[in-house]
Amino acid sequence: MGRARERGAGAAPVSTTAINHNLAVFGWDLRDALEKSADVCRKMIGAPHDDLIRQMVGNPGERAALRALPTRPPSAGALTQVEAARVLGERAADDAGEAREPDPDHGIETLIVFLGANNALSSVVDLKVVWSEAGYDDLRRKGRFTVWRPEHFAAELGQLAQAVERIRARHVIWCAVPHVTIAPVARGVDAKGAAGSRYFPYYTRPWISDRDFDRRRDPHLTGEQARAVDAAIDRYNDAMADVVRTARRAGRDWYLLDTAGLLDRLACRRYIEDATARPGWWTPYPLPRELRALDPVPNSRFLLSDGEARSDGGLFSLDGVHPTTVAYGILAQELVDVMRTAGVEFRTPYGGEPRTGRVRVDFERLVRRDTLINRPPGNVTSGLHVIGWADEALDIMARALRFGRLGLGGK
Repeated sequence: MGRARERGAGAAPVSTTAINHNLAVFGWDLRDALEKSADVCRKMIGAPHDDLIRQMVGNPGERAALRALPTRPPSAGALTQVEAARVLGERAADDAGEAREPDPDHGIETLIVFLGANNALSSVVDLKVVWSEAGYDDLRRKGRFTVWRPEHFAAELGQLAQAVERIRARHVIWCAVPHVTIAPVARGVDAKGAAGSRYFPYYTRPWISDRDFDRRRDPHLTGEQARAVDAAIDRYNDAMADVVRTARRAGRDWYLLDTAGLLDRLACRRYIEDATARPGWWTPYPLPRELRALDPVPNSRFLLSDGEARSDGGLFSLDGVHPTTVAYGILAQELVDVMRTAGVEFRTPYGGEPRTGRVRVDFERLVRRDTLINRPPGNVTSGLHVIGWADEALDIMARALRFGRLGLGGK
């Protein structure tokens, strides 16, 4: 699969003169949105090579971006995410003016900005906390950091906000950064240190059980490191709230969706199963009735199967990071609710009549289409054990190779 996409027909991106309305690219942080264009991504993609252990597509984010960002005409290749949105807004506003629509000054009706999680996500994916230093704003150097210091995040956020201000959008919804330590890609092990604590003593791979975990051998974060990452994210969100507040005072119709609070209210092991850890503001998130009717009810644990049906999880996909289809539906419903608050008009699919009352996502349809919810792979749980075995075996191999190099005179 990796070779085909790097060297076969899949290596050639779709060439189009249109600008996608969805400009999202997985794995991108604030600096990527500010600086990466199709031209930049082409330069960053190196020659493909085989790796005996890491059978992965090389430069996956940059390759994906070539399918999201405009590539034609040649001048379009220089457009970043935010610049592409600006051009899209200008074109739409010009079209509205020619059609004599009532508000030609705003080409994009609602712009959604959901960036920032990847400025901290690597900490739980790599199980390593490396705070940003000089070079955090350099595309070539920032990859060695896994968590941005709040002051560095705020500096980049300020630049992003200035770029968004130049986009002709009637409404802008900013999404807060969720607490990445809730994602099941990093599983808390051992009992929580004290009554009322939100954190486990250690966080490790989801396939390592409490019984098998060895802090001297297994990759992990400490509870204090997890707390520090969450505290940094809280400051990210404070900075984002300040950006939105300032824009509203200046007359812009900007909003902040509290996606951090949304995930906190769905946090199974942190809050739902531990009433003593719940902060005063916390209430459980009211899942749609279609999800409450499922057995088991979807939760934030790692998705597992008993061989025939889902036995646990359901809100996170198999990578332990990204939402499932129904969880994306929850996010979509929250965004729709904010858009309704902003006065956005929704119309019926047939006839195009304006809809009145609450506009609701069709969760029954999403459940039918979400195969991880209704038809998960039968070998998910057994496969997790195999991954655990392979992870341990590869770790032993890595240590053996490292010791071998030391035996050759290294220090």
